[in-house]
Amino acid sequence: MGTRCTVRRSSARNFKGGLSLWLILWLVVVKPGGVSACPRLCVCYPTPMTVSCQSQNITIVPSGVPYDSQRVFLQNNRITELRADSFGFETQVLWLYGNNITWVEAGAFSNLRVLEELDMGDNPLQRLEGGAFRGLEKLQSLHMHRCKLATLPHDLFHKLYSLQFLYLQENQLHFLQDDLFSDLVNLTHLFLHGNRIRALSENVFRGLVNLDRLLLHDNRVRQVNRRAFRDLGRLTILYLFNNSLAELPGQAMTDTQGIQFLRLNDNPWSCGCEALPLWEWFRKARISSSELVCTSPSQRRGQDLRFLREMDFALCPLPDPGSLAGTTTTTFSTKTRWWFSKHKPASSSKASYKKSIEGKPHYLPKTPSETFSSKYELSEDEVALPKLDQEEYWANYGNEDASIPCFDLECPPGYNNPAFPSSSSLAITPSLLRLLSLSIVTFSIHFLFG
Repeated sequence: MGTRCTVRRSSARNFKGGLSLWLILWLVVVKPGGVSACPRLCVCYPTPMTVSCQSQNITIVPSGVPYDSQRVFLQNNRITELRADSFGFETQVLWLYGNNITWVEAGAFSNLRVLEELDMGDNPLQRLEGGAFRGLEKLQSLHMHRCKLATLPHDLFHKLYSLQFLYLQENQLHFLQDDLFSDLVNLTHLFLHGNRIRALSENVFRGLVNLDRLLLHDNRVRQVNRRAFRDLGRLTILYLFNNSLAELPGQAMTDTQGIQFLRLNDNPWSCGCEALPLWEWFRKARISSSELVCTSPSQRRGQDLRFLREMDFALCPLPDPGSLAGTTTTTFSTKTRWWFSKHKPASSSKASYKKSIEGKPHYLPKTPSETFSSKYELSEDEVALPKLDQEEYWANYGNEDASIPCFDLECPPGYNNPAFPSSSSLAITPSLLRLLSLSIVTFSIHFLFG
């Protein structure tokens, strides 16, 4: 009797053990919910559900991918196009880099509602339709580096409100449309280096209010609109090195209030008057910056724009607030023009002026008492500007225009200002004398005989 009970208990234990083993195998291989088996040529891993099909020479997105996959790896294959019906599953991570994708149809990813990371780098995307990323409102990271992209559809990034990382580096982009990124309100990293971009317009970065890093180095940027960075108040890193920048509007940099790291090296900086706004911005900014080596004018070649003296800009006109390109226009009064023309300092290679730490701009004198000598401390071998006596200043007030019709380089070759005619133009010729005499005689006859 005792033997029978022992055998029954042993059989029950064996049955339960076998059932547990089969249950574990079913959970691992089959999984609840009726999910199909792993696709051919792919390897599947549970927790998190991962489908790995990379480097299998497949030409289309494989069918049979479990619907509730969390990671799908299709990189390094030979897939050529993505259409609206290419994806019959959901996933959070999709890698498609290193394929031969040339066409992405509008709505190709619309079924991937929970997708957070999409990597399409290293594909020759010749035909990228607008709306290609429609429906990816949870997408956080988008990689399209080295895709031979020359242009981007204007609505390519519409409603990608969750996007934080956008990789567009090493393409062939030469132009960025206005408002291209306007819906990317949560974007923090924008990589545009290694393209052929030539200009940054006023509205090119509009809407990027949370952008932290902007990489634009290794492009061909020649012009930056003075309002191009106006929405980038949270930007901390800006790379513009190795471009074709000769000048950069100071107003553009003023809008980047949170900037901490700035690289502007390897640009052909012009350090004439056009550099004054940027130089003034550097005086106030507290940032880590690369060097800005001047290439012009010749007397400043090789110098660092940041460390120029205030006297280097003494004869510069004031910036024009209405200039979109950040250029300058003449705002000198004729009194100031006359004073500088008469008292221009002699150039000296040894002169190295030490500026005071006053916040107030003082590169133009307002009255004779506010001369430059009161603003600088000069060593013995330095040459100070000549002082102008107050009586001399006011004695010539109103007569300065007679001595200087135009100012320095503003005078074109052969200039003859009609407001200041030369003596030769007023010479009395015989013809003029005869005409004057005839006029007097005619007037006299009319007066005598009524």
